[in-house]
Amino acid sequence: MEIHNTIFFSIIIPTYNRASFLPATLQSLLKQTFKDYEVIVVDDGSTDNTEEVMKGLTDDHIRYYKKENGERAAARNFGIKQARGQYITFLDSDDIFYEQCLSNAYESILKFENPPLLHVAYEVTDRNLKSKVKVNNLVSDDIYVLVKGNPLSCMGVFLRRDIANTYQFTEDRALAGSEDWELWLRVVANVGIKVDNRVSAALIDHDSRSVKHFVEGNLVERKELALRYAFEDETVKKIFSPYWKKINSYCDSYIALHLVLGHQYRKGLSFWFTSLLEYPLSLFERRSMAIVKYSILGLLKR
Repeated sequence: MEIHNTIFFSIIIPTYNRASFLPATLQSLLKQTFKDYEVIVVDDGSTDNTEEVMKGLTDDHIRYYKKENGERAAARNFGIKQARGQYITFLDSDDIFYEQCLSNAYESILKFENPPLLHVAYEVTDRNLKSKVKVNNLVSDDIYVLVKGNPLSCMGVFLRRDIANTYQFTEDRALAGSEDWELWLRVVANVGIKVDNRVSAALIDHDSRSVKHFVEGNLVERKELALRYAFEDETVKKIFSPYWKKINSYCDSYIALHLVLGHQYRKGLSFWFTSLLEYPLSLFERRSMAIVKYSILGLLKR
């Protein structure tokens, strides 16, 4: 059943050299049961055939813009400026919304009486949409979930228009990959979070995802920049300062896991030991178990 009502959604898709993924992403949006929405595709200076692909994907819901490369934060901010919706959400150009995503968001927006920020759950899948991990155990008003990292990603976050205009992504290229967590720390600290735990979208895990390609120094710099920018906000400082060591611990264990997965075992374990010194109880977290597991397996293969 198609749903039409007074809420209008703007879905912003920043894209860079994702021509092979875009059609599936856009088709998932055109299949939405809730029909009052627009799709804003922001081509961040792609050098592949994205522009040609978009010419074959014409629909009244879709608007396409091409701009000089400025990284994903700048592309999302550009999209916000073009948006006409009362609520703005973001979708990476290699992920999808399930058919009920917007209708679920609509129901929850009514339920929570137009919240500043709503998050609908998503799952991590392979390219065949076989589920790997469900990310759907958040709790409304639990702002401290961000102490342990970024379970929100940019997937399924619906911002009321005034909030999206007030709190924008920090446009620092060196922050790329952590710009969403830094923004959510500021937004959630100031306006809170409401949650709909119905799985409504899929983050597609594939080998060319940007999160899988990193350099140790970049990860460390991203951590430092994200915390510096976020803690310039007085509300963030007031709410999250008591958790400073815990936040740093989870950042360092995040770096450790990525280094271990990249076969840099000694460096990864060094960051992990640092994270344990900062917050010893993190030893019992799932991430610590993963670091130990992949380190042992990797070292045994040598």
